[in-house]
Amino acid sequence: MPKVIKKLTEKEVRNSRPKSKLYRLYDEGGLRLLVRPTGTKVWQYPYTFHGKANIYTIGKYEGNGRTGTVSMAEARKARDEVKELISQGIDPNKHKALQRFDSDEKSKTTFEAVAREWHSKGTWVPKHAKNIIRTLERDVFPLIGSKQIDQINARDIIHVLSTIEARDATDVAKRTAQRCEAIFDYALLKGLCDNNPASGRSKYIKPRKTQHRPHLKEHELPAFLNKLDHYRGRAYIRLALHVLVLTFVRPGELRNARWHEIDRKNAIWRIPAQRMKMNRDHLIPLSMQALNVLAELKDIIGDKSELLFPSIRSSQKPISDVTLLKALKILGYEGDNKITPHGFRHTASTILNEHRFDRDVIERQLAHVDSNKIRGIYNHAEYLPERKRMMQWYADHLDKLKQQKLKSL
Repeated sequence: MPKVIKKLTEKEVRNSRPKSKLYRLYDEGGLRLLVRPTGTKVWQYPYTFHGKANIYTIGKYEGNGRTGTVSMAEARKARDEVKELISQGIDPNKHKALQRFDSDEKSKTTFEAVAREWHSKGTWVPKHAKNIIRTLERDVFPLIGSKQIDQINARDIIHVLSTIEARDATDVAKRTAQRCEAIFDYALLKGLCDNNPASGRSKYIKPRKTQHRPHLKEHELPAFLNKLDHYRGRAYIRLALHVLVLTFVRPGELRNARWHEIDRKNAIWRIPAQRMKMNRDHLIPLSMQALNVLAELKDIIGDKSELLFPSIRSSQKPISDVTLLKALKILGYEGDNKITPHGFRHTASTILNEHRFDRDVIERQLAHVDSNKIRGIYNHAEYLPERKRMMQWYADHLDKLKQQKLKSL
């Protein structure tokens, strides 16, 4: 007479204790609970398929409802599903392996997984790269990160952007739209989706009035240049402002400039990619006036630092971003009359555009990435001869403006 196996009770399963050797508790229908000496309890269902004995592991039991564990009721349901597979001629363990494979493959094609892969291939400087992934983690992944990238539609993207807009962060919304568009372009390239639901969405974000950093107008330059010539602070800070005016680089690029980047013979300042916002080398043609300022600076700094503008406290560290602001304040540019070091870029751009220099040449000199994505990818022109002429014209123009002020005194 076959042995009758009674149903296990929840109390029996919960109160089972580990022993020196593993043992099993049997439930009806072939289900069993393996109890290991470590205290781990695992539901199993032994089965035979095509004459070969196998064991199907259902999952752990902890009796506390913790996520990832299997209750007694769930184990019995799984047992019945295994039996059904066998009756259909399907090996349960192979079926489980295929399901796990499908799940693993799907995890590689969620929006978050594809976005992180796209981000890993970027060529941004570390600080900018960190900002990009932080924005995605904060504003995008919580909403659509777990979705399969080929299942995301325009409504999903609009929801993401609207959520950002709701906190009046329109600039962030525009940048996020552009990054999502780039991520879907990458997914299209890999054949992971058939369309780009983020394409063109940024143009529907409400524009925010651009607020340029405080800067000088052309008619205000003569007075500024003459004040700068009579600056009574440290001489190399005066020269730093001169270089900034003549080259209109970003203040951080100026402060961290190294002497080995200056090629006096070819009148070029080469800023290496790792110090540029978009992580690519930037060449700056140096006018005769700029070279003269650098020669004067070299006489002051000598060989005590590899930096053009070392801190007064340490020759191995650059001047701080506050130093140039303080110098401008000393010159009288504060309050309603305030200007910022970054503002000289806007001043130069305005003057050069008004004097009809080629826009592409100006933008390249400013190290701006073309807002047109296709042009940004394929337009690698340096326009170096044109930029040399433009930079020399600008330096000469500043001299003329300064002379006009002198004549009026």
